[in-house]
Amino acid sequence: MRLDRWWSDEPRALICGANPSKAGAEKHDPTVWRIVELLHGRPGIGGFTLVNVETYIATDPADLVRWCDRQDLDVLQHVRRTNLARIRALSAEAAVRIVAWGALAAPGLHTNRIIAALSLDGTHALHAFELTGEGAPKHPLARGRHRIAGGQPLIVWRAAEKQEVR
Repeated sequence: MRLDRWWSDEPRALICGANPSKAGAEKHDPTVWRIVELLHGRPGIGGFTLVNVETYIATDPADLVRWCDRQDLDVLQHVRRTNLARIRALSAEAAVRIVAWGALAAPGLHTNRIIAALSLDGTHALHAFELTGEGAPKHPLARGRHRIAGGQPLIVWRAAEKQEVR
């Protein structure tokens, strides 16, 4: 899944989340509205492309987990490889890369592959709007006292690694 929103000719941010939504080309959902609120007006960002760690579309994170659990391992690996290739290609074009999956993406091999694809194997920093108490990048719809404050700078969640000099 890929969702694009833009408001100027400035470069776009790439945002990776974990709970696919029902937003579409013409339709916003609460997550998209919140991302627009958090990014619109930031210097150097003219819009965003939103992708997800999985391609399944659901509004309930539990549905996403159940979908992954029901898939044949070979099918799930194929779908994930295809999604990783899409994420890597989009990351190569992005001005900034933002991770926003909250606690929905459990650490593990697949998450490590997503991080590698987003950061282009550690050559680019990964940012977050804010972090949870456990250090996970907050989801844009975090609520209550966990709500992401507007207007603050993005924070570095994973710094770019130094490239080897050969």
